[in-house]
Amino acid sequence: ANETGVTFYVADYLPFVPNPPPIEPEPTENSRRHTSGLIFLPFIIVALGMTFYIFQQPRRSETGLEVEESSVEETIIWDDDSDQLSFTTNWKLRATSLCALYTAQGIPSGFISYTLIAFFAERGYSAAAIGNMLFWVYLPWVFKFLWGPFVDTYHYLPMGRRRPWILTAQAGMILTVFIIVFIPSVEEKIFLLTFLLFIHNLFASLQDVAVDGLAVDILSPEEFGKINGFMFGAKRFGTMIGGAGIGVLIGSWGIRGGIFLMVPMLAMIMCLPLFFRERPGEKLLPWTEGEAVIKSSKSENSKETGKMKDPGYVRGELSNENLIKALLLDFALLIFLFLFLKLTIGDIEVPILGEVPPHWSVWLIVLASWGYFFYWAPVEEWDSFGMQFFSLSRERSDIVKALSLKAPLIGILLAMLTYFWEFLIPVLNVLFIQQLGWTDTEYVKITGGLAVATAIGGTLLGGIIADWFGARRVASLFAVLTGLSIFTIALAEPLWNNRAVMTFLIVLYPFLGAAMGISLISLFMNVTWPRVGATQFTLYMALLNFGALFGLKMAGYFEENFDYTSTIMIGGACQLMIAFVLPFIDPGQTRRELGNEF
Repeated sequence: ANETGVTFYVADYLPFVPNPPPIEPEPTENSRRHTSGLIFLPFIIVALGMTFYIFQQPRRSETGLEVEESSVEETIIWDDDSDQLSFTTNWKLRATSLCALYTAQGIPSGFISYTLIAFFAERGYSAAAIGNMLFWVYLPWVFKFLWGPFVDTYHYLPMGRRRPWILTAQAGMILTVFIIVFIPSVEEKIFLLTFLLFIHNLFASLQDVAVDGLAVDILSPEEFGKINGFMFGAKRFGTMIGGAGIGVLIGSWGIRGGIFLMVPMLAMIMCLPLFFRERPGEKLLPWTEGEAVIKSSKSENSKETGKMKDPGYVRGELSNENLIKALLLDFALLIFLFLFLKLTIGDIEVPILGEVPPHWSVWLIVLASWGYFFYWAPVEEWDSFGMQFFSLSRERSDIVKALSLKAPLIGILLAMLTYFWEFLIPVLNVLFIQQLGWTDTEYVKITGGLAVATAIGGTLLGGIIADWFGARRVASLFAVLTGLSIFTIALAEPLWNNRAVMTFLIVLYPFLGAAMGISLISLFMNVTWPRVGATQFTLYMALLNFGALFGLKMAGYFEENFDYTSTIMIGGACQLMIAFVLPFIDPGQTRRELGNEF
């Protein structure tokens, strides 16, 4: 599964292979299993110790009451009118609105991921054709972090900081669905349908970024866990509506009728941000009364002083030690960009362009990005990420200020670790279907039905108890429990042919993993600076997807070099590593040192 709500089952894309009879484990494999278990024993002991340590520590500034006074120069001052119902003044309204907007993302996603796929599969389309369509349809979600700077930088403040973006995105989602409905025989025009769904997901990913930014802005740290649990549970609920709900009606209404059902659903959800304000005193619509202004909290003289050169600024002299470090950091970012693009678009360039140098498009994008963002300017005006990070540029950008702190940096590492274990998804598909004799229908019924339902429960439970005990504590606890549940699958090898036991185990770890995931998402919100909330939080969400994608790419390596037992244990160890990192993160550092201002 990924953050878009799509779950890919490798079994659906495999050629038909007759199911072999169940394979009884051999004694040699059993002894190897015990050896592998002893190797991973230190991981378990350290993870348990780290979790115990976290629970012995006080909650480290996770409440807004402990945030120190900020030195940020500009503060948004909102008019206060207690008679106006708004997201900031009414807890029920903001919770309902955020959950509804996440449901709006889930409905089309569920329709595409389940109903539309089944519709085309029934009509004889190959798995490769359907997979290629899904790739292009969901590609905007991979690059959604590019929306962050726009959502954080450009506003129509009289209507709110995020609401205009949400309304624009929601209107775009409805419009694209509406266009699809009125295209005759759209199901036969695959290219056009794929293009329109791609545009739809451009708006959906924009809506996701804007809603995440709104959540960072209007929620208190004490609400992050509970509301996040409700939001992601609502998204899964929307997926069920778009998949199972609309799918039931496709037979009698047809594909266009099913798509048309989404229009009133999305329109009703749009009424919440349309008729309620972010904050009291704002305009409801551009032509209505209301205002929101940015007022300086310092004198004009202070402003001018703030615009002067940073004392640490140098003119990009290559002999400067810090400048060399900055260049190395920039280069490291470009290597990461190369890996990211290679894993996303690198696999499709050859089928589209034929015989071309390997990954030429990836290298081209990387080099162009380096030139555009870093060094297509006079040396004295260089202003790369690395130079800002080491205070070598005239002014550090807000996102660099946020990411220069220890807690947000550790958040980046956590985001990449969170779903790396998903290399187990294709491995377990092959194990259960090809080796243990399950049919693909039997396996998908469990993983796509019962496991999804328990994951919703885990999401809700994790969010609620994260508010009670702290996101860091709960994330560490459930990381250990998830890792142990995965280890149990490996250690239960003698019972692999027991359907009841294995059904319980493959339903248990998604429940625990969902609770862990929502706790970490709450933690990411804690370490996000509201001024760059859309950019920073979306970066964490993109890295969650990147970690999962990288893990899926590694599935073949693990399958070729390790037996099933060892591979499953490696997946469990990856989950335990999250507990290794959590003791070193201070959830309140960002808001304590940078403030809560926008």
